[in-house]
Amino acid sequence: MNGTDSINGASSTESDVKQEQKNLSSKNRNEISEHKQGIKQLQEELQFHKQEYRKAKEDFLKIRNSIQREELDLDSEEALNATKFYLNSSIEYMIAHLSYVKSNIEYSKGSGTEEKIVDIDKNIKLLEIERTNIAKASSHEELVVVVRSVREIWNNAEKTSLSSAGETVSEKIGESLKKSENLSENLSIKVEDMKKTGVNTAELETELASYISYIKSAQEKKEAADSIYSSENTTREDLQKANNYLRQSLNDISKANKILRKMFGELKNYEIERDKGSEVNIT
Repeated sequence: MNGTDSINGASSTESDVKQEQKNLSSKNRNEISEHKQGIKQLQEELQFHKQEYRKAKEDFLKIRNSIQREELDLDSEEALNATKFYLNSSIEYMIAHLSYVKSNIEYSKGSGTEEKIVDIDKNIKLLEIERTNIAKASSHEELVVVVRSVREIWNNAEKTSLSSAGETVSEKIGESLKKSENLSENLSIKVEDMKKTGVNTAELETELASYISYIKSAQEKKEAADSIYSSENTTREDLQKANNYLRQSLNDISKANKILRKMFGELKNYEIERDKGSEVNIT
């Protein structure tokens, strides 16, 4: 009786675990679906504000040309309205971009997520304050002050945006490299076992060495990028350099994967030939 209870209990526990995994899987699918829908909406808003910004910029440049030809006064109503429309469109575009970045950071759940979100929210609020200052401005001089403030806010926000995007990519690269390192160890054992049975593994060994070399290079470039992201007082140029390191790292991983596919093909052919040999021996 107790034995039956134990078996039933084990079966029940296994069933509960499977059901829990199913629920988690369903929850993950729902989260992914909701994120995709949210991102799609944010992308549409970003595209809309981008187009509005471009239109406003065109109008502003026409007005500026008229001012330079002394056909309009800097503080004329037409000049002020065009400048205000251009600045407001710029701010709306910036806020849409930051909202898009914020959504991706929230979904990635990477390191320092809360701090980055707080920083983005702070910059969005500062931009909204400047939007109010634009409405209050009554002269070209007052709008110049707003422009300087908006530029400073955007420079800070852009650094957060660049570093957040880079760190998210770096984390994904790290996950890929960890799997690659485990895979290279398994391949090394496989090739060594084949060599012991008398198989000519010279080509496989060369390919494996190249694969490991690319993975090592990708890791080094990732670490170079991470070093910049973790530094204080990084400039926009520093972050662009870090992002370039990540592009190089991804390129190394791509080359490594190309070698890997070739090795898998060769190993599969070896196994097919080995199995054929076994069949002949059995016959």
